[in-house]
Amino acid sequence: MLNARINDIDCIVYYEERIPPEKAPSGYPYMYQIRHDEDDWTRPVALERLVIVNFFGTAFMKEPIEFDSNGYIEIKRFSMEKQFVQFKLSGAVFENMFCLH
Repeated sequence: MLNARINDIDCIVYYEERIPPEKAPSGYPYMYQIRHDEDDWTRPVALERLVIVNFFGTAFMKEPIEFDSNGYIEIKRFSMEKQFVQFKLSGAVFENMFCLH
């Protein structure tokens, strides 16, 4: 779960996760799915009610979104907080990984 902005709207995004509407974070009851670019899976291009192919993630918003006649909204601006992963290794595992024993 990451804080994000889509077209200047604050939201919560679950990257590469399909989250059902009943699991909405508190205060963000409206669920949508994000489609990524056909040629670049790191570039979100559309917000839709349901994405089957080229799924980028699930977005939850505080307010409902009005879709155009095509049934989607083009994502013109997208930002997501960065999250870093930390791994903890025991000394023995570290030494074995790098042949330090």
